Amino acid sequence: MKTRKLYEEDAYLKSFSAKVLECTAGKKGYEVILDETAFYPEGGGQPSDRGTLNGIPVKDVRTKNGEIVHMTAEPLTAGETVQGVIDFERRFDLMQNHSGEHMVSGIIHNLFGYDNVGFHMGDVIQIDFNGSLTWEDCRKVERLANEAVQRNMEVHIDYPDQETLDQLDYRSKKELGEDIRIVSVDGIDICACCGTHVRKTGEIGIIKLLSAEKHKQGVRIEMVSGKRAYEYLAMVYDDNHEAGTLLSKPAGQSAEGIRHLQEVIREKDSALRELSDRYFDLYMNTVEEGQDVLVLIEKNLQKNAVQRLVNRCVEEKHPGTCAVFNETGENRFTYFIVSRTQNLREKGKELNARLRGKGGGSAEMIQGSLNASAEEIREAVKEIL
Repeated sequence: MKTRKLYEEDAYLKSFSAKVLECTAGKKGYEVILDETAFYPEGGGQPSDRGTLNGIPVKDVRTKNGEIVHMTAEPLTAGETVQGVIDFERRFDLMQNHSGEHMVSGIIHNLFGYDNVGFHMGDVIQIDFNGSLTWEDCRKVERLANEAVQRNMEVHIDYPDQETLDQLDYRSKKELGEDIRIVSVDGIDICACCGTHVRKTGEIGIIKLLSAEKHKQGVRIEMVSGKRAYEYLAMVYDDNHEAGTLLSKPAGQSAEGIRHLQEVIREKDSALRELSDRYFDLYMNTVEEGQDVLVLIEKNLQKNAVQRLVNRCVEEKHPGTCAVFNETGENRFTYFIVSRTQNLREKGKELNARLRGKGGGSAEMIQGSLNASAEEIREAVKEIL
């Protein structure tokens, strides 16, 4: 490789001078190779750095054909000396989250023997492990990781010789070549890694695990660290505080308030179902039996009540086709149609096209929604059904 990796020597380097070795036109702008760089190229699950070269934005940094290539919107001249500036706010965010991932992965490896088999840094950090974890396991890992953060432990970066490496039990997700770079925190993690990291664990700030879901034969954990974790917890607090205010519950009791609200809703739904069934009992007395096409236009029925009304009409009045249209807003309807005599899959397409609707189903049953007036519905049904 022609480029000296300044980011490996000092992850806190914000600016540097370098000589342009090559600049060629590429598919997405210009591809620049420098004699040295503080820009981290995408790799190992960590996104590349952003910043500028002589004020020109660096849009991406990749390793291509063994060389570190900086993608710029404008060309630079081979042989000239350029000033590079790193977007350090973004870099430090990535350092916090990558270092936080090491803490979590190391602790899980130590406690359960699982390996990190996948790692991606997006808006949240995703880590895949080759074993299962309960949420209680994750809470324990989170607690231990944050305790290590609070101890402000040294993050060591070394290039051990082969003899030392042979005796070292370190984590790695892939086969490695020469000059293996080991990132370690005493008693927490030892891992081969090319990424940028904080100097001490205290700089990680906060580690927060967000979820743990089954993934393939193991588990996928989502987490955030540092500023991202603070912003996430602040957002959750604000949301919970607002929910508590609406529920007239103090902090920490929003879930209790929601459970009570769910019970109230269930009771109201049950009462509404009972009332609608009593309404249908009376309604059936007004419906003529044995019609070829029975069309009912209702208003503000519950979603499941529409289907129940259709089913009762079919069972008790035996129409060839039964259609119920339920008005949910101005010129907005949902519908449920059942037929023993027509192919509703084709008829439904015609209705949707005519009445600005969407939906579908089988030859015997269709459901959906549409935007039309009651008169338009009656006219369309008369012509199509």
